[in-house]
Amino acid sequence: MKQKLQLSWARVTGLIFLLIIFVTPILIFAVPKPAFSEEENKYLARFPKFSAETLLDKSFMSGFEEYAADHFPARPQWIALQTRTLLSLGRREVNGVYILKDRLIEKLDEPDAELVNNSTEAMREFAGRFSGSTYLMLVPTAAEIYRQNLPFGAPTLDESSVIRSVYSALEGSLNTIDVYSSLAANRDSGIYYRSDHHWTSRGAYLGYSAMSNQLGFTSVPMDLFDVEHASHDFRGSLYSKVIYDGVEADTIDIYTYPDGPNVTGVSVFDGQQWTEHDGLYYREYLDRKDKYSTFLGQNQPIVTITTDCPTDSSLILFKDSYAHSLAPFLALHYSKITLVDLRYLNSSFENYVDLSEYSQALFCYNVKNFTQEDYIRRVNLAPRG
Repeated sequence: MKQKLQLSWARVTGLIFLLIIFVTPILIFAVPKPAFSEEENKYLARFPKFSAETLLDKSFMSGFEEYAADHFPARPQWIALQTRTLLSLGRREVNGVYILKDRLIEKLDEPDAELVNNSTEAMREFAGRFSGSTYLMLVPTAAEIYRQNLPFGAPTLDESSVIRSVYSALEGSLNTIDVYSSLAANRDSGIYYRSDHHWTSRGAYLGYSAMSNQLGFTSVPMDLFDVEHASHDFRGSLYSKVIYDGVEADTIDIYTYPDGPNVTGVSVFDGQQWTEHDGLYYREYLDRKDKYSTFLGQNQPIVTITTDCPTDSSLILFKDSYAHSLAPFLALHYSKITLVDLRYLNSSFENYVDLSEYSQALFCYNVKNFTQEDYIRRVNLAPRG
């Protein structure tokens, strides 16, 4: 009897294995595929182009592997299982994310010194040709502010050293803004999301306050803002990498100052055409996975905000997505703000923006983007003649 049960179980196991072997490819290739994964908040790989050339240069096989991995059946469930398994084995880092008791933190690689130098020199060159005042604010990530909470011996970038080095190199060329001190002093007040790589609205407020004196305005006190808790179930980009529910979901807060100026227009350039939006917030994202895009929507090459602010101050802001939750605070003090995301422009931003219309320029990047991406040098691309 025991032998028969063992034989039956072996047959069942073999059948399951065969089903996985033969059914999985069918599910990967035959079932219609979404272009975007809401759960992972990313665009999924497309099937690679097949040709003799792509076979020879091996790009077809690498593309095929990426496609198969992205479209593996029940991929989010497999990621979650992988995370739980590794945690049970004592691992605290999964897919480049440190899993702590109360938050997820992204691991940062060491910077490319040449890349950082290129970006630094590009900003110096821009400041030299811009007629107004130029500022730089490098924002540390949660990995720096919560460094002491990381697993013992966990390697991560020394962001404070990077900031000091860049600021020192630019001394005398443009104005640098210290937001590090304020963020470090308020580390326990909810300044970064627990499951996303961005700072929260409270963190962005600290950035706004840190730059106020140098940019020439007085920040509105925190207690004068109305705070709307717009969503309580935000699970962000870091959650998408590990699919781990052991960390509490985040709240999306929207700060409004009832006595401030009104936003009169939001113009968005998507690389092809300009469109108008009815305000700073895209509330439809509150019902989606990517809730951070409530702030100014998803990344676009250029966004211009106009207000009825009585001053004639205007700001051009070169940025990553950290600036999206910062912009509503800045809109209280400028009649026009233009946000430029150089990642999405392969030609000069001056083909679409008249630089002479701005009295101030601000570079605002988190340290990860600044040290690992090479696009800031595009700020000096020559416009079309």
